[in-house]
Amino acid sequence: MDKGSITLLKDIVGTAEKKFPYVTATLFSNCGIEISLDKKDERLASTPSNMGFVLSIFNGEYFEEFASDILEKDALARFCRNSIASVSSRKVKHEISVPALEEKSYRTEEKISPDTMSLKEKIDVFRKTRATILAGKNVVNCSISYSEERNDKIFISRKGTICEDIRRISHYLTAFVSDGKDVKYNYLSTSGTGGLELIETPESDIAELIETANKLLQAENIEPKFYDVVATPEIAGLIAHEAFGHGVETDMYLKDRARSRDYMGKQIASPLVNIIDDPTLPGGYGSYFIDDEGRLARPTYIIRDGKFVQGLTNNYASSVLKLPATANGRRESFERKVYTRMSNTFFKSGTSTPEEIIASVDNGVYLIKGLSGMEDPKGWGIQVLVLYGKEIKNGKVTDRIFSPLGITGFVPDLLKNITIVGNDFKVDAGLCGKGYKEYVPVSSGGPHIRTRVRLG
Repeated sequence: MDKGSITLLKDIVGTAEKKFPYVTATLFSNCGIEISLDKKDERLASTPSNMGFVLSIFNGEYFEEFASDILEKDALARFCRNSIASVSSRKVKHEISVPALEEKSYRTEEKISPDTMSLKEKIDVFRKTRATILAGKNVVNCSISYSEERNDKIFISRKGTICEDIRRISHYLTAFVSDGKDVKYNYLSTSGTGGLELIETPESDIAELIETANKLLQAENIEPKFYDVVATPEIAGLIAHEAFGHGVETDMYLKDRARSRDYMGKQIASPLVNIIDDPTLPGGYGSYFIDDEGRLARPTYIIRDGKFVQGLTNNYASSVLKLPATANGRRESFERKVYTRMSNTFFKSGTSTPEEIIASVDNGVYLIKGLSGMEDPKGWGIQVLVLYGKEIKNGKVTDRIFSPLGITGFVPDLLKNITIVGNDFKVDAGLCGKGYKEYVPVSSGGPHIRTRVRLG
């Protein structure tokens, strides 16, 4: 958008705030590409450009929002004037915590800009990777998916104008193997905010990908019962995301859909547990500089030393519930409303090495790679689906492998059972929906942890 239109929106916002307590305008521009390959096909698509703006007016009681993809200056002015005229000022019931901003621009750091490599060169890289995977033992197919997305945002309020330019890379490799009787698969993901450095995959990682897929052909079903388990950062992240994710998005409190509200300020987990949501995490797929309501990104401690200290908020939930404001107001696009959403949610690291944690278990299971998770915020149950795990016997990981595995349980029980927290750290990438829609980029992770859960 040109500077003249931005100046116009600044004037419109300033004039509207003479009538209403709080008015903002946010411009969004998204574009990208997607590449996918398997044994037979190659597919290329441009991500549909999504450009538009949102005018947000707090009328004293609630927000009224108006969105459009018409950005021509005169049409923009008419749209805003008509939108403002349609809103009636109401008695102020909730004070909005206005974010303190300054004139500033932010941009994702990229070691290797995607713009330095042509589309053909990118496809050639993935063709070589495909050939390497297909040459592996028992491999019958593979899937490679890559996407790069550029997200630009300009937030305008009476406090200032702030811009962010974010590049996200998503890169997944999947190997399918068969012994003639069964087909199994294993996957590898390297995704985040950044550049093409994220797609650099060592041959040793591809070899491990195929080797593990073959081992899954001999995997056993596990006897359903409680086990001492060691969870990798990937599984720990799924637990953090599902256990203290949607359940502490406090717009759920407004609808009485989250049991966590009853535990605010209470000990809910082992004193070793610290869970943080941090949109400033370098390289995190869910990272950003400002949320979609203009609040500067900052980390939020959800659980500190086992105590549930704070939920996540957007402006409206924060004001109505009188909770501290966090930078978690997010939209799927300019066409969607703001919800309270996670960003990068993870366990904070502890002091033990992964080797020390495994050595502490006499009989248990090493949970290694995740698939998906779900929770019931109202009942606070959790389910996490794990691709595979390995037996731990006398403090050592054996060759005995179980697949698939499911974790079930009551969130406070699971978190109170955490007895060791590792000193390593890693996050993974994904898209998270609010129910069945409203998808936004997120990451989850942490260190290795030891806990006790029911597996089936």
